[in-house]
Amino acid sequence: MCQKKKSGVIVNKNPTLKQIAQNLGLSSATVSKALAGRMDISTETKEKVVSYAREIGYLKGKAVRRRLGILAVNVSDMNDNFSSVIFNTLLGFQQYANRLDYDTVMLTCDSTDQTSRTLDSFVFENRLDGMFVLGLKNTDFYYEQLNIATVPIVVMDITSLNSTVGYIGTDSILGGILAIDHLVKLGHKRIGFVNGSIKAYISQERLAGYITALHMHKLPFDQDLCFDGDFSLQSGVAAADYFSKKNVTAIYFSSDLMALGAIQQFTNLGYSLPQNMSIIGFDDLPICLSSIPPITTVAQDPIALGEAACATLYGLSQNIPVKNVKLAPHLIIRDSTTQLQQR
Repeated sequence: MCQKKKSGVIVNKNPTLKQIAQNLGLSSATVSKALAGRMDISTETKEKVVSYAREIGYLKGKAVRRRLGILAVNVSDMNDNFSSVIFNTLLGFQQYANRLDYDTVMLTCDSTDQTSRTLDSFVFENRLDGMFVLGLKNTDFYYEQLNIATVPIVVMDITSLNSTVGYIGTDSILGGILAIDHLVKLGHKRIGFVNGSIKAYISQERLAGYITALHMHKLPFDQDLCFDGDFSLQSGVAAADYFSKKNVTAIYFSSDLMALGAIQQFTNLGYSLPQNMSIIGFDDLPICLSSIPPITTVAQDPIALGEAACATLYGLSQNIPVKNVKLAPHLIIRDSTTQLQQR
């Protein structure tokens, strides 16, 4: 028997692209472009073609195992100090995908690539069941694309109202509470805050965590004690210069890298740390241990983040309504914080 009936249409056991075109009432060129994820084909047509091609078995021989993608955006902007975090996040994702019997496909693009094809196209072109996106900024073209994506996507540290897009990240509100609670228990009441880039969604979250924690301890919020950095070592240096004139006794930083820059600059300014200034970072990068003094930090678990990203993406691909997943951080106390010294 060389034919079988599928969804009311007679198809061959070895279906061809031409047959798909005939059964869907499309041209072979349109079907070819749809399967390649071309931008000149509507999303509706792409979904229709890919869904039908899978249904009749056209894609079986072309992708034996199901596949999930990882799209790293703005790779050139990723600092080497975060390489361990990125690597472990990807490792966690891949390990979980393997347990699900999925292959993973690593993809990259920069800001100029984003206008040449849509997020949906990345998924269609690579015949993926979904995609995990890292490094996205709220100024990127793909940030707006999240609102109209029709394929399962999970994004690191960015939320979306789109039902096909999920969020994975560390609970920055809880992180702020852990940091400020620790400092208050040490006797600090005038506590500065250094935020990350305004282009990052998590900067809003970490500021909210700082403000929430102050409120919980009945401490006033003072805008003058907030400094906008950009997650870099240099902005940590600038923050130290700024807070050296603000009479604070402790500072909570949105990243370890900024905390390290501040520690180096405070030392250059003649401060004895942590006696003259307590410092807390966020992330738990390897630089925390090599710093003098070692940095107290709100620690993320990148492997767990990667695993959660994969689990969330798998759920979305199976129409399971999983949207936002926030993992709890934990505080690692090292030598950059101490009891407030009487002045």
